[in-house]
Amino acid sequence: MGGAWVAAIDGGGTKTALALASRAGGVRVAAPRGGSNPQDGPGWRAVLEAVLDEALGAPGGLAALVAGLPGHGEVAAHERAVEALLGDRLGGPPDGPLPWEGINDVALAHLGAFGGAEGVLVLSGTGSMAMARGPLGFVRAGGWGDVLGDEGSAAAIGREALTLAARALDGRAPEAEGFAQALCARIGAPPGPFGPLEWLMARGDRPRAAVAGAARAVDALAAAGDPHAARLLDRAGAELALAAEAAARRAGLPAPSPWVPAGGAFASALLRRAVEDRLGPAGRARLSALGGGLLRAAQLAGWQPDTFWADRVEAALAAAPAPAHPA
Repeated sequence: MGGAWVAAIDGGGTKTALALASRAGGVRVAAPRGGSNPQDGPGWRAVLEAVLDEALGAPGGLAALVAGLPGHGEVAAHERAVEALLGDRLGGPPDGPLPWEGINDVALAHLGAFGGAEGVLVLSGTGSMAMARGPLGFVRAGGWGDVLGDEGSAAAIGREALTLAARALDGRAPEAEGFAQALCARIGAPPGPFGPLEWLMARGDRPRAAVAGAARAVDALAAAGDPHAARLLDRAGAELALAAEAAARRAGLPAPSPWVPAGGAFASALLRRAVEDRLGPAGRARLSALGGGLLRAAQLAGWQPDTFWADRVEAALAAAPAPAHPA
C-alpha cells in the first residue's frame, strides 16, 4: 500500500489512544482523547471521528489501520454503527484501498501480549474477561459487565467484600465483623451499622469505579493475614482461571495453555498467585496493545513486518513522551 504510516487505535471507556508507525519503525503518538465505548459513552462518535481524522491527516497518508474498541462485537446495533463510521471515514470496506480492521479492545491487547501468536489473555481490571486465540480463532469468556458477570474483576472483589461487610454488620455473618470494621476503615466508610451503604451512596450515580477501588483494601487486608479477604481473592482467582480454561477450550488450545495477565487488579500478588495455582506460571506481554495493533496494521498493509520491526516500534512507543490531552 502507498501510505507512509500504519495506525492503531486503542479505545476505552475513559480514554482513546492513537499511534502511528512507519516502515522504518518510527512512531508518532497522538494526544489521548475521551472514551469511545458506544455502550455507555454518548460522546463515542465524536471521539472516534476526531481520532480517525487525526490518523488520516498524517503526512504521507495511511497504509492501513486497526481499531481496538470497547464492546466491539458484543451488541449488534453498536457494532453496525461503529463499522459504518469506520467505513465512512476510511473510504470504503475493510478490504478496500485503505485496509482496516475493527476488533474488540481486549483482542487488541491479546495481539500485543502474544505478538499475534496463540495463547490466553486474562484480563482483570474494573471488569474481567479471558480472550484466547487458537486453531479455532479468537474466543472470549466473561466480559458480561458488572450486572451479569465480571467475576474475578476488581469490581466483583469490591462488591463481594462490601456485601460480606454488610452481612457482618447486620448479624448474618458475625464471624466477619472484624473484616467489616477493617474494610470500612480502609475505604473511609463512616462508622455505624450502615457505613458501607452510606459510603456507596456518597459515590454518586456511577459508583462502579469506587467499588472496584475497594479491591485494593481487600488486597491489603489479605496481605496482612485476614482470612476473609484472602478467600475473596482466592475465589476471584478461581473465576479468572475458569474463564481462561473455557476460552482456551473453545479456541481449540490444549491444557495448560500459555497465559498472560492484564489489568490493574493483577497488581495484587495474591490474586496473581491464585490464578497461577490453577493455570501455571504467567507469561509476560510481548508487546503493548498499541504495539500489537501496529503490527497487525503493518501486516494488513503488506509490509511483512518482522520481529526487529515490532521490537523497534515497541521501544519507540515506550520512549515516546506522553502528549497532553487536546484542549
